[in-house]
Amino acid sequence: MLCLRVCCLGDIHYYGVRKDLERLARNIEGMCSEADAAVIVGDITSSGNLGYLEEVLGVVRRAIESLPILVIPGNHDIYVLPDEVSKGINSLLKVSMFNSLVEKLGCVAPMKKPYIVGSTAFVGSIGWYDYSFAPDYLGLSLEDFRTKAFGLYVWADKDYVRLPFSDEEFTLHLLNMFEEHIKKIYNSVEKIVAVLHHLPFRKLVKYELRPEWGYFSAFMGSEAFGHVIKKYSKVKLVLYGHSHDGVETGVCKEVEGIKCCNCATPYPMIVDV
Repeated sequence: MLCLRVCCLGDIHYYGVRKDLERLARNIEGMCSEADAAVIVGDITSSGNLGYLEEVLGVVRRAIESLPILVIPGNHDIYVLPDEVSKGINSLLKVSMFNSLVEKLGCVAPMKKPYIVGSTAFVGSIGWYDYSFAPDYLGLSLEDFRTKAFGLYVWADKDYVRLPFSDEEFTLHLLNMFEEHIKKIYNSVEKIVAVLHHLPFRKLVKYELRPEWGYFSAFMGSEAFGHVIKKYSKVKLVLYGHSHDGVETGVCKEVEGIKCCNCATPYPMIVDV
């Protein structure tokens, strides 16, 4: 069985500074040229500006034009800008807008449908949070976490993510789509790579005995995605982002026999499937 080499990066958080794109291009050209595919695990932009998404993917496309480039959104990519609010755009629609633009730019949107390279399928989702990673030691209620504010600290999704339903319902909606995509290709491939922005396993979350850190750990992801991943033995690899501040990125660890790699850095890493 041939090994597939994946160049993975994410959490670029581009906000319009061109020199950041020049640095990104150099990083990608240096690391990704020998890979079989490139994967970007979300948070391409800092604010959900689709024009910035187009700039970043244009640079990536030119740097590695011979490779398939798989792109999923992160929570920052579905932030709703003030002018979009007036047009009735919400974050659910923003997911669709993001994926459509990714395809228009010649890249692959694995949230829309699985992507197969040889005998390996890539199944993607932004993932989300349902507060299943909330630490017990804080003694807070579910409603306390839903406020997305702790003292003077605020989780930015509170102000910029606009959903027509709760975070838990959004998680379930995404999870059902993710599992259906796995089922669709399961008998046609030998391996599956799960491409996510949010984390699927509690063991990947870095906990500290600092109340504000513990509080915001609740927004790292959902155990439900981990449960689905473990149901399907062909899922051999998870590529994820989102977790980067104060956390080591560009590393892999094993969770219950599944290789999980934190790609939440604009400095690409090579992962063998």
